[in-house]
Amino acid sequence: MSLRFISNFLFLVYLPNFVFAEGIQGLTEENFGERFYGVYLGEFKLGYVSHEVSQTEHTVTQNFSMNMRITLSEEEQTQHKAKYAFSQIISRYQFDKKTGLLNEMTKADGKKYYADYDSLLKSNHFKGEISTLTAKYKGDFSYEVLTNSEDEETSKLLKLPKLHMNDYFAEINFILSKPEIGETRSIEVFDLDFEKEVFLGANLTLQQKVRGLGGNYEYIIQEDIGDETFTYTVDRYGNVIGAEIFGLNIILEPKEQAFTLDAKNI
Repeated sequence: MSLRFISNFLFLVYLPNFVFAEGIQGLTEENFGERFYGVYLGEFKLGYVSHEVSQTEHTVTQNFSMNMRITLSEEEQTQHKAKYAFSQIISRYQFDKKTGLLNEMTKADGKKYYADYDSLLKSNHFKGEISTLTAKYKGDFSYEVLTNSEDEETSKLLKLPKLHMNDYFAEINFILSKPEIGETRSIEVFDLDFEKEVFLGANLTLQQKVRGLGGNYEYIIQEDIGDETFTYTVDRYGNVIGAEIFGLNIILEPKEQAFTLDAKNI
């Protein structure tokens, strides 16, 4: 998730309960739907994540939203004349079922600024800002990238690899392949960073599998991207149950619980 929360993979398997065009790996019906997560630093709740995978006749779409209360650095406090901010990052990846390739990616990054802690709790912000990015695949390894912020609008054509749905849903496909403990998968094109104009590769390793509360196995995956290492816990279908990312714990929760932020759990 990108949380991804944000995944990619290069092997094929046939899944009869969700059919794509011939030769393209699918998802099980258990992978579709919306899930919600609380974001914690130790015992303090900083925010929440929503994640949804949906489909139409021709497309598969992942929607992701991460919402966080943050304390600004001294430099940011001076720049914005604020002590706290509420950050929201929203992204959408849309894939073509027939080709399996990324059609379009959109991202919005916004912040609301608060003068003090009381204003933050009351959601009484005094200013906000937002930037957007849209990338569309034009064929021949080319993407049209449009960006928009308060300062400027830009348009450019980037040359980057194709991003395949098999690779983007790597954790799901890895678990559905029934790997052994210690087994590793390497993904050449795991994701595309249109802002830095690079692609990301990754390695997935199955560290453990344990019985969950319902008696079904849960799987712990280590994900290595460059110099960074993340740990995911997923269910038997590859859906994320929890994760450890940059010192934060991301935990699957009911929607109302995930969205609850108050003075007691900041």
